[in-house]
Order: sequence, then C-alpha cells, then structure tokens
Amino acid sequence: MPNMKQQHTLKPLLKTGDEVTAAWWPPSTPDISEVAPSGWYRGVISSYKTLHPTNNTSSNNCYGPVRFYSVNFDDGDVGSDIPEQFVFLQDEYEIMTMKDDDDDDEDIVWKGVRTVTDRHTDDPWAKHVGWYVATIDGEDHTFSLLSDALRAYDSFVVSTKGFKTKKEHLNLPGDWDKLFRDKGKGEKHKLEIEELEERHDKEMEKLRAKAEADQESAVRMAVVKEERKVREVQHKIKIEYKEQSKKEMEKLKRQYEQENVRRMEEETKAEKQKLKPRYQVGEEVYAAWWPDDKTKDEQPLWYPGRVKSYRDQRVGTKGVGEYGVVRLYKVVYTDDGTEQDNIPEHFVFPKEDYLLSTSNGVHHEWKGVRNVVDKASEDVWASLIGYYVAIIDGKEQSFPRLSEALQAYDASIVKRKGDKTKQSDLNIPDNWGWLLTPNAPAPPTVEELMEELHETRLKITEQEKMCVKSLEEKHDTEKELAVKVALAEERRRTQDMKRKLRKELTVFHENEMKRARQMFEGDKTNAIEMALLNARKEQELSLEKQRGDLEQHFNYEKDKAMQFVKLETRQQLKSEMQAEFNNLKNEIEKEIEQRLRTEYSLPPPPKRAKVSLSLIPRSAFGMSSPKPTEQKGKENMPEGDSLLTPQSEKSSAEDEAQI
Repeated sequence: MPNMKQQHTLKPLLKTGDEVTAAWWPPSTPDISEVAPSGWYRGVISSYKTLHPTNNTSSNNCYGPVRFYSVNFDDGDVGSDIPEQFVFLQDEYEIMTMKDDDDDDEDIVWKGVRTVTDRHTDDPWAKHVGWYVATIDGEDHTFSLLSDALRAYDSFVVSTKGFKTKKEHLNLPGDWDKLFRDKGKGEKHKLEIEELEERHDKEMEKLRAKAEADQESAVRMAVVKEERKVREVQHKIKIEYKEQSKKEMEKLKRQYEQENVRRMEEETKAEKQKLKPRYQVGEEVYAAWWPDDKTKDEQPLWYPGRVKSYRDQRVGTKGVGEYGVVRLYKVVYTDDGTEQDNIPEHFVFPKEDYLLSTSNGVHHEWKGVRNVVDKASEDVWASLIGYYVAIIDGKEQSFPRLSEALQAYDASIVKRKGDKTKQSDLNIPDNWGWLLTPNAPAPPTVEELMEELHETRLKITEQEKMCVKSLEEKHDTEKELAVKVALAEERRRTQDMKRKLRKELTVFHENEMKRARQMFEGDKTNAIEMALLNARKEQELSLEKQRGDLEQHFNYEKDKAMQFVKLETRQQLKSEMQAEFNNLKNEIEKEIEQRLRTEYSLPPPPKRAKVSLSLIPRSAFGMSSPKPTEQKGKENMPEGDSLLTPQSEKSSAEDEAQI
C-alpha cells in the first residue's frame, strides 16, 4: 500500500463539465447510501461539494477530501449529492464494464494490473472502488484511473516486444491498431514507429511522473502542515465573507423597504395630485379681478372669462408639493375683453362649479357630497378650496370638481331608485327633468345610462392605470439602478481583493518554494527546522490577507518543481529508446533485403569476407555493356552480370581486378 502522502494523489477529482456515467435512484428514495442504485446513466457534472475531514487521526484523512457531485443526465433528470464512489468518467466506466470475448458473463482479468482497496478505512471511495497498481518492469506503479494503468502496461509491453507483440499480450489492443497493420512494410512503418516511440515516450513520462511523486514527498511533507493552516484560514475567510454577505443583503433589504415606502408615498402623492383641477387653454372659468390700484391681498371681484395661458411654479423650497405644482393663470374676461395675469389657482373656478356654489349659498350642504380641505398643507389651494368627496354605493370617491361629485352622486341615486326618485333626493334636479316630469320625453334607458357610466369608468380606470404604470416603471428603474450600483461596487471591491490576494499568494509561494529547495539541499536537521520556523512566522503574518484558491496555485508550483527531476532522467530514457529504435531499424532493413532477394530471385548472400558490390565501370576492364532483355511487366534487367550480382559469382579475373 502506498504511503499516506501518496494516497492524496490517488483519488480522481472530477471537474465541472466532465462527461460521466453516474448512478441514479428514484426521487422517492429516502437514503441512497442504504439502497442500491436503480441504474447507471450518462450525464455531465454541473457542480460538486467538497467535505474536508476534520479529524486528523481518522483513517480516511489520508485519502483527501470527500466529494458529492450534481449530475445533469442526458435524459433531462438531475441527480444531486451523488457520492464520489458512484460517479465515473464515461471512458473509464466503459472499460470497467467490459466483458470477456470468450464468456460475456465474466469480467475481464486484466494483464499486469490489479485493483487495490482499503477495507479498514472510513473513506467510501477507497473502501469500495480503490486505485490500480500496474507491474511494469518488475516495479509496482499506482494509478487513479484503470485506463491509465492499462495503457501504461500496454506501452511497456509494446516497447519490450516491438513488432512481435500480439493482441493477446495487451489489455486494450484497439489502441494499437497501427502496430498490427502490415508489420513487414519497411519504410511505410517508419512514421508509425516514430508515432509509437512518441506515444511510448509519453507513457514513460507518466511513469516517471508517478515515480517522481515519491521523490518529492519530502518537500510536500514540509508543506502539508502549512496547507492545513491555510485551509483553516480559508474556512475563517469563508465565514467572514458569509457574514459580510449577510450584512450586504440586510442593507439591500433595508434599501428595498425604504424604496417601497417611498413608492407608496409617491402613489399617494399621485392620487392627491389628481384631486387638483387643471384648467386648459380656452376653458370657461370664473376668475378673480383686481383693479390696477388694488393689491391681490384685498377682496377681489369675480367675472366670467376664458383661460388664455398658464405657467407652473415651485412650492416653497420643496419643489413640487404633495398636491402637485402651483399654477398661475392668465384669464381673458368675456364681459369687456380685459386680461388679468398671474392669477393664483385658488382664485380660478370652473364656471359650472362657481354657478352651483353661488346659486345655493356658500354654506349650502349638498346631499351625499362634502368638501375636504387640508389645513396642514403648504398648498394654498388644498388649505382653502380643497376637493370633494361623494358617497356612492356606500363608498367614498374623491373628485376635483364639485359638479363632477354632484353628478356622480345623483347618478348613483337614480340608478338605485329608478322611477321612484324624487326631486328632493337629487342635488341638481334640472339634469333629471326627463325623469321628474310626467309628460317629459322618454328618458334614456338604464342600459344606456349604465353603458355611459361604464365608459366613463373605463376612461377613469385607464387613466389611473397609466399613472400607476408610470409610477411603477419609475420606481422599478430607480430600484434597478440602486441594485446595479450596489452590486457593481461589491463586484469591484471583490475583484480588487482577489487580485491583491493572487499577487500576494504568487509572491508567497515563489518565496516558499525557493526557501524549501534551499532547506532540503542541506543535511542538517536543525537548519531545516529553523528555516521552517521562520517560514511559518512569515506565513502567519501574510495569511490574514489571503483570499482565494491556494490549492490550485500550489499544484502549479509543484509541477514547476517536478521539472527539475524530469531533466535528470530524460537523457537516460532517450538513450534507451535510441538503442531500441536502432534494433528495430536493423530488423526492418534485414527484412527489406530478404524481400528484395526473394522478389528478384537472387541467391543467398555469401560470406561477407568474399562478397562486395562493385561500382567500377565495365569499360575500364575492356568489357562491353550488357544488352537489356525483352521481358515485359518488370524492369529490364541486364544480361549476364549486374551490379547486384555477388562478386563471388564473377570470373576470377574480375575478382582480382576489383581487389
């Protein structure tokens, strides 16, 4: 069994987005740890949770953190908190579930690879799944994945046996299809041999990396205690961040509540603003008039006229008041054509309201209608004139004009009493002469009145909806802007903090790795302990400022340190591979030479001491060049001697001449 520190690297830690095959249980399953899965299905990891062991003496602490995965299955289902021993990479699961070709009911017995589990641990992955050990060149090498172990063993077999490798020698022969295609094709196999060499080189590098993990365990043992403290600080940082997030959420909640109160106030203000009558240009009114030699503080005279123009002004120092802006009207009097400018709105009345008020007396009490003023308001119109409230169907409704309130009340009375309505029941009986006079023309039907009332209500409702929608859009816009500003500020602050922490972590780990290498170069234990003590003190001062993922950065620095060990073994591995390549090359050349001799029916080569190929021109010895033959289908071969003919078959005179 590998040592405790090595076991940290055995467990495969899957990432978000990995394609996996995971176990599935029905949603009604109460406890999946006690029930076997209903099936295994493909999916993609969407997220995961990591639980770090808290008890350092526990037997499962040596295998690292425990993970629970959330998987989005291909059929649309979602699995949450699936234990890590029930989640495998898709390729890994296919290899694990392969069956023997001779007997489909039996699992394959892998060559040179065995599964190792730890029955005495509390870690479910190590207890039920385990890791894999491949015996390569008489040495055991550990792997997290079965596929890596099988391919490493197959690579070793191919590098050892070369073209003599058979499919039954390998675990995954499908990965080596190129090796089994036309092994005797000389030059065509050179590229394939190079690819195989490159592949073998990669596999051997993986083996060296596994071996280097043992060599660097000394360095990692010095840092493991510091990692534990880093995790504690990370936990502390997470708690602080959660508290800070909670405070920010409470702050946003308070802001939302304040915004909601402000919106309610705006809606109430909008309702009040609709109570003040607004006179348009050309509308008939009764307005106050003062002679040129009198001020507007004195009692005015009242004359009919029409609105010529108007302008709005602020109310004190608060801008728009709760009842809206204050208007000043310019009125043209219809009796003599004179004009009066800057008449306050409380000195201007609708013509119909003025005539109703003056014809019945100032203190006349209307039936079902009362005047409401707001003495506490800064708006002069609201404190002196006010609006009107009519009781219609038992409910109070507000109206900006007296005539509208009286007509609405009279209409509700007529609707309720019908033909039994009396003149004394109405405020303006003249509007209902057709109902009160016996011989009057036929009055409009109840359906017509109801339709007219319904249309009026629809108009009023539409206006109210438009006003409410405008206020809601304004409120939503302001709320969204406030939330965006708050989130942008929080995001900017978080990014600044992360950048600062990354920079500090980078500097810290660079210094720490340099210090660790310097410490382990020496042989004195006291010097190492003093250096670790100094590093620990410096780290404790810097950990308070660290935020971020230290594990990923540490792995990066670890890989960086491992390169130093790789350089030492690379040259030796290269020499071994070159020797193997030369052997393969010699075998291929021999096979090519044998095929050439077979194809051209050449005799077997004589002994090297008596065989040589001559490139001396025949004319140098007074010999004529041979004539080509008349054969078809092949290249013309010269009659008699040829440059490929062994010299032992030529005449003794030629042998002596060549010598």
